[in-house]
Amino acid sequence: MKRFIIWCALFTMLAGLTVLPWLMLDDAPAIEPPAEFRRTDLAWVRSLFQKHDPRRQTPDVIQSIQLDEAELNRLLNYAVELRQVSGIAAELTPGLASLTATMAVPRNPFGRYLNLTADVADVPGGIRIRSLRLGSLPLPGALADGIARLTHRWLRRDETYASLADAFSQVNFDENQATLDYRWHPFLLTQIERKSAELLIAPEDQARMLAYAEQLDILLKRYPHGRTVPLLELAAPLFGFALTIDGDEAEENRAALTALAAYLSGISLPKLLEGDSASIRRAPRVLLSLHGRRDFAEHFVISAAITVNGGSRLANAIGLIKEEEDASKGSGFSFTDLAANRAGVMLGENATGEAAARIQQRLADARSDADLVPDFRDLPEFMSQAEFDRRFGPIGGPRYQKVIDRIDARLDAHPLAQ
Repeated sequence: MKRFIIWCALFTMLAGLTVLPWLMLDDAPAIEPPAEFRRTDLAWVRSLFQKHDPRRQTPDVIQSIQLDEAELNRLLNYAVELRQVSGIAAELTPGLASLTATMAVPRNPFGRYLNLTADVADVPGGIRIRSLRLGSLPLPGALADGIARLTHRWLRRDETYASLADAFSQVNFDENQATLDYRWHPFLLTQIERKSAELLIAPEDQARMLAYAEQLDILLKRYPHGRTVPLLELAAPLFGFALTIDGDEAEENRAALTALAAYLSGISLPKLLEGDSASIRRAPRVLLSLHGRRDFAEHFVISAAITVNGGSRLANAIGLIKEEEDASKGSGFSFTDLAANRAGVMLGENATGEAAARIQQRLADARSDADLVPDFRDLPEFMSQAEFDRRFGPIGGPRYQKVIDRIDARLDAHPLAQ
């Protein structure tokens, strides 16, 4: 009898393991992937972060962010763009947010998608999971909330998570609106940046980046402070150093471009990945130029780094948004800057693709700025919004596209694209 009970228990467990995936997985996504992320979406996200930039907030004063349902979903779609989640959406009602997310799963006999739906209620001092469904499998709200609370308690062992959790004082859901109250602490931004790097960058990739940052520091010591140096004088020996490393060329190229972009952005990789200082920022020892222009070097390298670490679509969108902002309130719309952005995207794609070894060799052998990027200084630049609209507008129109086609034709003919 005892043996029979044991066999029944084993059979029940096996049956459960078979049935659970069938209940949890679906053939169709609950949330369709978002449409292509538009420039206006990215501009809105940037303006939101600029408005709530923690570096501009008064420390220890409660601030509020209010988003309606459309804005919240817009922000969630930005997360989809960055993290490659299949789809995510929220519905807001008084006291409750219904969140639905879809994730594609590896090929299996049960289904192509895992659809998760959670009803989250606002309560004094936080939120509570009221119900959770994995595909067709409902989980008791008390169980899901209990697991979430235990996870939260366990995560609070991490100093950054605890500081971030303490910064958010209250969440409120209303009809078509969510409000988040938070209290900012100056050191929290640096904590988040370091924790993000720790979580998102594998230890071996961190080691690569630090090696290139160290090599870059060695190269920079040859120049006096404040001098403007051609990007070529650093890029060629940096990729020459990459040639001496017996490793994956694509990963070495990614690390080298990231180190260069971090330097141009005023970020110290050692402070980010190893240090415990109050800031990860560092003023560049020297300024870098490309075809005699510092802005070209920044556009080119940073777009390349965004591409190798995120995606070319996002890099192109960010570059275009920057030019649109310049046209309305900055130095003006410049096809030259836009061309440098597109050149960086091309480099990033090729440097981490099948041609990684060849790109690495060509960068190490570069002897002139033209070996890095075609000279685009003959293109129209510094145009006000009115002038741009008169000569080339609108964005995406035939006159605008004609210039973009000229840029892409030059890039396609460049040695780094062959």
